[in-house]
Amino acid sequence: MYRRFKPTNSKDIRSEPDENRKEPTHGSYGGLLFDKRWRNKREEILQKDNCICRICKSSEELQVHHRQYHYLKAEKKFKFPWDYPDQLLITLCEKCHQKGHNKYKVPIIYL
Repeated sequence: MYRRFKPTNSKDIRSEPDENRKEPTHGSYGGLLFDKRWRNKREEILQKDNCICRICKSSEELQVHHRQYHYLKAEKKFKFPWDYPDQLLITLCEKCHQKGHNKYKVPIIYL
């Protein structure tokens, strides 16, 4: 399940990874959403979409949705969430995001 980044006052090692590392410090997809690179990319997409859901125009509980996932066959892993082009990322409110995932399967492109 998708988890939004929620800033906290407590220091969390996942929130300040070493950006020179090739691999993130946390192995799960949810953990990647705490990475500074994802938070920066997420903010770029929110700004691109004027901080509103592209479906219902809500400005509450916004999330960034991947329109497709890319699996890198040579590396035997998915791309990092922040490595996708902007046109494959869209701002949705939590309600529209969940409706979309319940109705459609996100395509996986094998590269």
